[in-house]
Amino acid sequence: MASSAPSNNAPLLTADGTPLKVSLQRSLRRSKLRAIGLVLPPLLFLLALFIIPIGDLLTRSTDDTRINYQLPLTFALLKDWDRQELPNEAIYEALFRDLGTVNKYLIENNYADTVDPTDPAWKVAIPQKGPYREAMLEIAPDWQSPKRWLPLQKMAIEASKATGTDVEIRIAKIKAEFEICKKITPLDNATCSNLYRELLRWDGKTDPDEKLFKALFKDFSYADKYLLGKSSTRMNYEKPGFKSLLKVSGRKLKKIKEGPYKEAMIKADERWGDISFWHAMVTMQSPQTSVYYLNSVDRKWDENGNVVMQPEERRVYVMLWKRTLWLSLIVTIGCLVLAYPVSHLLATLPLKYSNLLMICVLMPFWTSLLVRIVAWMVMLRQEGVVNDTLVALGWPDDSRLELMYNFTGTVIVMIQILLPFMILPIYSVMKTIPPSLMRAAQNLGAPPSLAFLRVYMPQTLPGVGAGVILVFIVAIGYYITPELVGGKDGQLIGNMVAYHMQKSLNWGLAAAMGAILLVAILILYWIYDKVVGIDNMKLG
Repeated sequence: MASSAPSNNAPLLTADGTPLKVSLQRSLRRSKLRAIGLVLPPLLFLLALFIIPIGDLLTRSTDDTRINYQLPLTFALLKDWDRQELPNEAIYEALFRDLGTVNKYLIENNYADTVDPTDPAWKVAIPQKGPYREAMLEIAPDWQSPKRWLPLQKMAIEASKATGTDVEIRIAKIKAEFEICKKITPLDNATCSNLYRELLRWDGKTDPDEKLFKALFKDFSYADKYLLGKSSTRMNYEKPGFKSLLKVSGRKLKKIKEGPYKEAMIKADERWGDISFWHAMVTMQSPQTSVYYLNSVDRKWDENGNVVMQPEERRVYVMLWKRTLWLSLIVTIGCLVLAYPVSHLLATLPLKYSNLLMICVLMPFWTSLLVRIVAWMVMLRQEGVVNDTLVALGWPDDSRLELMYNFTGTVIVMIQILLPFMILPIYSVMKTIPPSLMRAAQNLGAPPSLAFLRVYMPQTLPGVGAGVILVFIVAIGYYITPELVGGKDGQLIGNMVAYHMQKSLNWGLAAAMGAILLVAILILYWIYDKVVGIDNMKLG
């Protein structure tokens, strides 16, 4: 009689008849999809707000393309210069054409290694007062076809149809002018307002007329001046005097009609006969450069390709790095010294008292940072609360303390602002330490001080380490408080980053300083992991 028991090789089934293996795979797949769904939003958040901006920062710190777009023909010929004597006539002519014409915006191969110095289009002269069409078509024949203009016209027409308030309509128009310029030049922050107006007038069917080419020439000329102005900051930092030299040359080169260009340019400004300006240009010919990082530590390349110190009068950043590290260390130690007893008091007091003190600790977070800084400015000035109180207690009125616009004021204000960041991690660890451990140590014969040092304090190190690294990292990049309170003696490297981002617009140098700060923080984080361990970090 045959057995009715299932075979050992038969698959296990679930209640609905599905093989158990298939059912488990489905369940695991659903779990993975749910996990991905939970992780994806914070991942996209980190990608959009941290990873991409930091990547862009690192890119800008080595980017030198702006100058390559400004002097493409010059850099193409400088590669063969021996650097021993002044460049030859061909290089002077190349510089004249780079600075005095807009041909580079029309020539297709106009960047870095793609530049062809033998292209006759470089030597075509576009009359300053027109006619423009014939000369510009000789440089770039593809501009004769309406197809070359239609995508630009489409952008202008779409912007002209914008609806909304007057401000919204104007913003749409300006955005289109930027986008048109970005489409036809290497710039992403110049406007082509003349071309925008003429594109709206053009019917889009007939061949482009003189008015379109005139608008194109004017906008190219504007873009050229804009690019020259932005490049001059970088060039001036490499060699003092470049900014004024390029500004003067922009006016005087227009008067030069023909060669020899070397003699004419030196006559227009004798600095073109100074070989050191040409040596500085050689260091800028690569699209990628390390010069911003060298500038961040007061170094530069010399004419022989060696790293040397900046001139004495231009050395500022090493001093600022030292001051920033020193101030961050003082602030961190000051916060630790003040926060440790306060945290211990909070952890050991009865709940009703510790909650009241905790409100006092957290209250600064509920107050605007600017308001707190201004309050400190009122307190620390020579006629402020602190000095008035000292005078009332007998301090000489003619010897009031200088606590504002210096290093001392910066330290005082930063310690007060960052103190909660030290208290909270230490308190969170102390709160978890059982009081019985101290009593047990004392019962075994240890005096209270030894029991505190050998039993209690080692257990607080994770909180101390977290507070130290948190305060130090925040302090090393601080710039608002030093800007308002520090004066010239309290300025930190963060203030220079803000200065170059907002005022000098030397974003490459600002990005290099920011990248160095980032590396310093990562090194500090790595040291903390080796000494204390990231797994032991307690932030509350």
